Amino acid sequence: MTPVKTIVRDADTARNFCIDLSATVDALISVLEEETALVRSARLSAATALGSAKFEASERYLKSYPTLRDSAGEIARLAPNEIDHLRERHHALESALSHNLAVLATARTVSETLIRGIADIFEAEGAGPTVYGADGQHAPTPRRGTAFSCNLAL
Repeated sequence: MTPVKTIVRDADTARNFCIDLSATVDALISVLEEETALVRSARLSAATALGSAKFEASERYLKSYPTLRDSAGEIARLAPNEIDHLRERHHALESALSHNLAVLATARTVSETLIRGIADIFEAEGAGPTVYGADGQHAPTPRRGTAFSCNLAL
């Protein structure tokens, strides 16, 4: 990903840059909100399918950063209304991102809890029967390992 820096020299360029970046932010918000809704409804496969759309929107957003960083003052001077709208969209993006991350963290915690519960059941079932030894005492049963694997990546 090579950032393409836009040179902001006039009001039209500043306005167009803000409009394009606002559209990119809106696209990223849309993907995040869709992913959040899918994860909340436990449709993880469908949420995973959004990865490429999220990557593309994020990449477009990141490519705009050098221009915004280097020309923020000029853009604010040449297109004050558009930069205000862009700030509002960034606040909406921050909100959508924090909500998305909270839902993903909850889904991960639920998944880990389920996996641990299943592992505990396997362990309890694999303990074997209680038997008595030759001396009439409980004989220790040898521990058997139970094959259990899972992918915790979410």
